[in-house]
Amino acid sequence: MTTQTAQLSVGTQALFDRLPVGTYAVEVQPDGRLLFHYVSDRWLQMCGLARDALMADPGLALDVIHPDDRDAMLQANLVALETQQPFHWEGRLQVQERDTWVAISSNPRRLEENRTLWEGVMIDISAYKKLESDLRDSQASLQRLLEHLPIATSVVELGGEGRVLFSNAQFHRTFGYTPEEVPTVEAWFALAYPDPGHRAAVRALWYAAQQKAMAGPGQIEPMEFKIACKDGTVRDVVVSATIDEGVMIVSFQDITQQKRTQAELRLSEHKFRTLVEDAYAVIYTLNLEGEFQYLSPNLFTLLGYAPEELSGLHFANIVHPDDMAHCKAFMQRVYASNTRQGNLEYRVRHRNGEWHWHVTNASPLHDVDGQLIGMIGNAHDISERKARETRMSRQATYDELTGLLNRAAFFERLDQLASVTQAENPPSIGLMFIDLDNFKQINDTHGHAAGDRVLQILAARLQSALRSSDLCGRIGGDEFLSLLYGVSDADTATRIAVQVLQQLVEPITLGELSLLPSCSIGIALSSRHGREISELVRHADEAMYRVKQSGRNGVCLAE
Repeated sequence: MTTQTAQLSVGTQALFDRLPVGTYAVEVQPDGRLLFHYVSDRWLQMCGLARDALMADPGLALDVIHPDDRDAMLQANLVALETQQPFHWEGRLQVQERDTWVAISSNPRRLEENRTLWEGVMIDISAYKKLESDLRDSQASLQRLLEHLPIATSVVELGGEGRVLFSNAQFHRTFGYTPEEVPTVEAWFALAYPDPGHRAAVRALWYAAQQKAMAGPGQIEPMEFKIACKDGTVRDVVVSATIDEGVMIVSFQDITQQKRTQAELRLSEHKFRTLVEDAYAVIYTLNLEGEFQYLSPNLFTLLGYAPEELSGLHFANIVHPDDMAHCKAFMQRVYASNTRQGNLEYRVRHRNGEWHWHVTNASPLHDVDGQLIGMIGNAHDISERKARETRMSRQATYDELTGLLNRAAFFERLDQLASVTQAENPPSIGLMFIDLDNFKQINDTHGHAAGDRVLQILAARLQSALRSSDLCGRIGGDEFLSLLYGVSDADTATRIAVQVLQQLVEPITLGELSLLPSCSIGIALSSRHGREISELVRHADEAMYRVKQSGRNGVCLAE
C-alpha cells in the first residue's frame, strides 16, 4: 500500500470497507499509469483483484473493464481529466468470465505539484441493467422486476401529460412520496424541486435531454440533481432513463451516501467527522448502551454544546423524558433488524434550556470483524416545521382572537361528551348561552380595535370564572357557550351564572376610555331539558333571548 494510503486511519479504512459500495482514491500520473492511494475491500471484491497484486500492477484495474466498454470508459475518463469535472460512467466488468454492470462516480481533488486525486465510488447495477434488457418481455414481468429492484425506478408515459404509470417501492422509500402524490411528471417536478426558479431550470434541462434521446439512441445519459424528499431532506441523485415503445423508464440512483463517502476521503484526517460536513445535521455514534461515542462539531451550532461535553454520556441526558420510550425503541429496532431506520422525531434540550425538535436516521455500526458495536446516525433540526404544525393545529381548534375553543371545536367536544352521556350513569351537565349586549355599538362608536380588546378581556374573565372541568367557546362574533360539567340543579346553575355575570360586567378601561359591559345569559340543564346537545343549545338560546326581551344584563333558566 502506498504512503498516501497510510494517511487514512485504521478506523476510517474499516468504515469504508463496511460500506456496501466500492470506494477508491487514484491518481493518474503524467505517463498515464495509475497510482492508487486507497481501495476498499468491496472494490477489490467487485474487481476480483487482490490488494497486493493491484498495488504491484495498478494496470490490472483497466484489464477488468469489459473489452467492448474499455474505449468508451477511457474516452470519458480523458474528458474528465481535461475538464477536471466529476466523472460518471456505467459499463461492464469482466471478472472470471462473468460480466458485472457497475456505475462509477468520482470527483477530482487538487494536490500539490499540479496533481489531481480522483476519489470515487463504484456500485453494482447489474440488477438494473438486467431490467432494461428484459423490458420488452411483458409489462407484468417488468413491473414485478421494478418492484423488487434496489434502485428507485419509475415508468412514464411519453406524450400527453406525462402520466407516471408505475413507481417501485424503492422510489417511495427513497423520496417518501405516495403514488397518489406523483400522478404526472409535472407533479413530480413541483415536489422534487420546490423552488420555482430551480424547477424551471431542471425542467428545461430534462426535456431537452428527453428530446435528444427520442431523436437518437433512446438513452438519457446520467445527470446529477438534488431532489427534495417528503420528510424535508434533500438527496443527491443521479437520474438516467431509457426510452422505448412510447414509455420512458427513469432510474434514480441515490448517491447521497457516495457524496458523504467522497467527503470522508477529502477529510479523512478528521475521523468520523469526514462522513459529512452538513451545517444542518449532527452526525453521531452511540454504543450498545446508548452512550455517545462521537458527535460532529456542528453540534455546537445546533444545540450549543461542544462535542466533548456530551461524549460518553447517555442520550437520556438531552432527550425529553416524554420521548425516551420512542428513542429507546428506535435504537432497539436498529440493533434487532441490523438495518437502517429513519424518521424518528423527538425533542432535545439546547444548552440554553429550550427544547428543539429533531428527526434522525440511523444505521447499525460494526467493527472490523462484523460484530455490532452501536449505531451511527444524523439528526436534523425540524423545530420550525413542528412549530408550523402546532400553529396550524391551534388555528383549527382555537379562536384566534380570544384563545377560546372555536365553534367547530366546541361542538366537537360536546359531541364527544354526548357519547359519554349514553352510559348507564351519565354525568349531568349545564349549558350557558352568553351574548354581549349592544356590542355592535362599541364597534361602531369606538372602532373594531376597541371591540376586539373588549372581547379578549371578557373571554379571559369568563374562563377565569369557570372551573377547570368546564368548557368555554366563542361560537359567534359576540356569542359564547359554556359547559358546566356535573351541574344538575337549577339553583347551582343559576348561582354560577350570576357569579359569571358579575365578573363580566365589571368596568373595562381602555386608556382613557371606560366601558360598562352588559351580558345576557341563558341556562339549560340536561336534568330538565334532555341530553340532546342540539336541544340544550336551543333551550339556552331561548332563555338568553328572554333576558334580552326583559331588559338585558341578566340570567334566565330555560323553562
